[in-house]
Amino acid sequence: MSKSRRHQDTLKGQLLQYIWLAIPLGVVGLVAVFALMQGRNMQQSQEEPAGLVDEFVVDTPGATLPPLPEGITLPGTAIPDLGQEHVPADQQVEYNSNPPTSGPHHEEWARWGIYNEAPSDEQLVHNLEHGGIIISYNPALVEAEDLEQIRQQAEELSAINPRIIVTPRSEMPKAIALTAWGYLQELEAYDAAVVDEFYNAHIARGPECQDGQCPN
Repeated sequence: MSKSRRHQDTLKGQLLQYIWLAIPLGVVGLVAVFALMQGRNMQQSQEEPAGLVDEFVVDTPGATLPPLPEGITLPGTAIPDLGQEHVPADQQVEYNSNPPTSGPHHEEWARWGIYNEAPSDEQLVHNLEHGGIIISYNPALVEAEDLEQIRQQAEELSAINPRIIVTPRSEMPKAIALTAWGYLQELEAYDAAVVDEFYNAHIARGPECQDGQCPN
């Protein structure tokens, strides 16, 4: 066999090796790309829930807080604790206050921020468990200019700790309700000082928080 023929056979063998190697690598690459795309789609659906108009990003456990002094009276009305059980995502829970302040809840909590459509109670209770503060307002009882101030105040408070949600709630008797885990404060009208006081007393004090550091 001539040198030229042997050289051609060698090149063909090397080429076949590269082809057989490239096929599985290509398949693996396509699978990886598909998985990445699926992951991005899932992440996007979680990041853009219905009604969220302004998200407050929570990416740290938060600052350490000193324990509350014994015997201190916190703002709001203390509501009996209904526990922290997780229930299936399609299960609705009957709570002991409106809005709720504790009890069984879904594993997925609502994203922090300002909503024009309310997340489910079962999600919001999970936010309270994570040390959050929820400002609920009755659209029929709150003036547009007051709602704008509520949203602006929430933006300012989110710079301290972004675990805060503003959400409409038409099925409540008062104009505004402030909730933390185990506490409810109802307002006939918007009062910025009362909101500040409630927030400062209760933020990052949920049952899953440790000295002010909470789950994201």
